Amino acid sequence: MNQILSLNNISKSFRKLKALDNLSLTVEEGSVYGILGPNGSGKTTALGIALGVINADSGSYSWFGRTEDGQRKRIGALLETPNFYPYLSALQNLKISAAIKGVKEEDAHRVLEIVKLSERKNSKFSTYSLGMKQRLAIAAALLGNPEVLVLDEPTNGLDPQGIAEVRELIINLGQSGKTILLASHIIEEVEKVCSHVVVIKKGQKLAEGEISDVLHEEEYIILDTEDKEKLHGFLSNSSYVKNILKEKDRLKISLSNGYNAYELNKQLVKEGIVVSHLETKKKSLETKFLELTK
Repeated sequence: MNQILSLNNISKSFRKLKALDNLSLTVEEGSVYGILGPNGSGKTTALGIALGVINADSGSYSWFGRTEDGQRKRIGALLETPNFYPYLSALQNLKISAAIKGVKEEDAHRVLEIVKLSERKNSKFSTYSLGMKQRLAIAAALLGNPEVLVLDEPTNGLDPQGIAEVRELIINLGQSGKTILLASHIIEEVEKVCSHVVVIKKGQKLAEGEISDVLHEEEYIILDTEDKEKLHGFLSNSSYVKNILKEKDRLKISLSNGYNAYELNKQLVKEGIVVSHLETKKKSLETKFLELTK
């Protein structure tokens, strides 16, 4: 796949606040790439630097494999909700946005169709729900048919219906082949719409990769036996046991990929270890995220 965006050891401070600390990431063509982190983790700063609206203290970035300017027309961005005129219709507002971008006015009809607002194109912006306003903002970012779409917290402040509408739109855009870079602090949002993710905290990268690898529901096993010392010794020397924790009077373990509780129990029987308790549980995505960012 072609590389769309590369951030290389980007650092940025605002007085005493270290917003980004040697952050590197790579976005490939056709991916829906999520930047996930708590509020204040540096997500918006990273997007601002990538879009050239904030200057980095150090490091470099490139779009489409090039470090020079001139790639901006290939990128549609929504960092803040545009200031649409409330007394003008959606179509009129988009025609103004098109004129500012140097795009033909007729493109407004195309993007309204994409965001499913064609039937309300002549309605005043002031009559729109929050979800519709956000979809119109995304329509403005899509003017000129950019190859890449950059979205900062696209569902922030929306009600459940608005969130569902915007998420569906992002999924559809991704499936159409558009490369999307999305910043969010909401795990569920990233999990549902993204193919790849980087998790950051205090401007540092904690994990990066495919969504299924970084944010998956990890299985763990709770064990108990009379001879806890023997059990712990066996588990400590087992190559397929990733980690062991104590949970009250029991042991909590996670296994390497390809192993499960059944295989573990067979090995315990062979070793003459009889367990009085064996329970399989799943670690929630929220727990995994909190572990990464704690």
